[in-house]
Amino acid sequence: MKESIKAVCCKNILNESAFRIAYFISLFLSGVVFLDIVSVFLCVIIFIWSLFIFKNKLKHKVLREVKYSKIIFLFILFSIITAFINVRMGFPISFLAGLVIIYHSAICFFIFYGMYCESSFEKIKKEIILLCKILVTISTALVILGFIVLLVGDSFSFEFTIPIIDNYEHYYRILGIVKNTASVRFTGVFINPNILAFSSVVSIIFCHILYRTNQFYFLEKKWAQVLLVTLIVSTHFSALILSDSVASFLFLVIYAIFWLFYKLVLEKNISTIKSIVKHGIIFLFGCLILIFGLFALRAYFQNNASNIIDELCSIITNSTSPHEDLYDIHFGRPNYDIRSGSGRRLLLKQAMFIFLKHPFLGIGSTNILAYGDIYFESGAAFSNFHNGYISILVCNGIIGFMLFITFLFMILFDLILFFLKNFNSLKNTVFINLIICFFSYLIFAMFEKTLLSEINFMSIFFWLILGYCMSFFIKYIVKTVK
Repeated sequence: MKESIKAVCCKNILNESAFRIAYFISLFLSGVVFLDIVSVFLCVIIFIWSLFIFKNKLKHKVLREVKYSKIIFLFILFSIITAFINVRMGFPISFLAGLVIIYHSAICFFIFYGMYCESSFEKIKKEIILLCKILVTISTALVILGFIVLLVGDSFSFEFTIPIIDNYEHYYRILGIVKNTASVRFTGVFINPNILAFSSVVSIIFCHILYRTNQFYFLEKKWAQVLLVTLIVSTHFSALILSDSVASFLFLVIYAIFWLFYKLVLEKNISTIKSIVKHGIIFLFGCLILIFGLFALRAYFQNNASNIIDELCSIITNSTSPHEDLYDIHFGRPNYDIRSGSGRRLLLKQAMFIFLKHPFLGIGSTNILAYGDIYFESGAAFSNFHNGYISILVCNGIIGFMLFITFLFMILFDLILFFLKNFNSLKNTVFINLIICFFSYLIFAMFEKTLLSEINFMSIFFWLILGYCMSFFIKYIVKTVK
């Protein structure tokens, strides 16, 4: 009996699919007010869980089977060297936090990207569908809850002290709308409008996957699926527009453009120059309509959102003007100067200055504010450079950056070649969604806290999608060899 219980526990604790879902959802919850506190404890438990998985991988020498593992090992090694070189900066908290981020990167590389080494392809396909359903369900419920909060009142603030943590970041959160001198942004029950926006984009992409696989929950009739998809996508698209996150909106636009290119050009099996020109023109016109249409809809909805919400609130409460504080609010950033990149230009200037001071091994992922206090009068503009590539360049130096870029380009080469050779046989699979999402994310990574810059939902999403893409790649390559 004891042996059977031990076997069951061992089997569950080594279940990498369950681990990935748990880690992904816990990082998603870290972007939700109040749940962000709970998610910290969840992440600690999950990190302990990962130790057993890594122990098992070392025992069976699985780590070496991960594609381009030598480059990965070198990247992690130089990251550790960088952390020890900068150990004096904010010791011990920043140093320990830096080691945790390095360990997180190992999880990204070996458990997410390298998922194909341990899990069967059939299990991974089931995992994709299950995770899509879980994420869409939770995120949609939270976004709807955010809109309910908006109907009750435009904003609610919460503030309290958390021992130890309060020394580094005071807990202050706003529900509903975040209002500054030059911006009004919907944040709902998320800790930041950008996190709400990114979660909504991910939910829309996951809805697309579920719809294409005909596994949209338990609905069998097509009209019911279309209706539910329309309601969910409309909810998330509304939240995305009202959050006024330019980066996440561009992510969705780029995903839509790539999908349009696939449907209008690649899927058509074009063989003549005349067909290439014809479908190329159709695609360009389609892009213009799509881009101008989405941005026009965005502007119109932002301009009229307060009136719509006020009317909706009037109907619900049976009052002529129940929401005077919300009426005539203009969502977005009316005085937003896109040339400044919402402060990103300053961040890039500071990043380049710090990089030139520490070009080879970098400063470490958790020392941006400390070095900002040394080099700049007003300190670093933010604790992150809002650019995944620049963050790796500055934090890991030119050595770490070149190792990561080499890894990324080799993966890109493999996936692009694989896609071009097999897109006909893959057109009815979720690989098409995944590869388009992967390419779109690589552009999105230039504008947000992505890749390996922080332990957050934005970064883990990239490694999850990459792992799923690689699972298809390995499965079909092995099948071709056989």
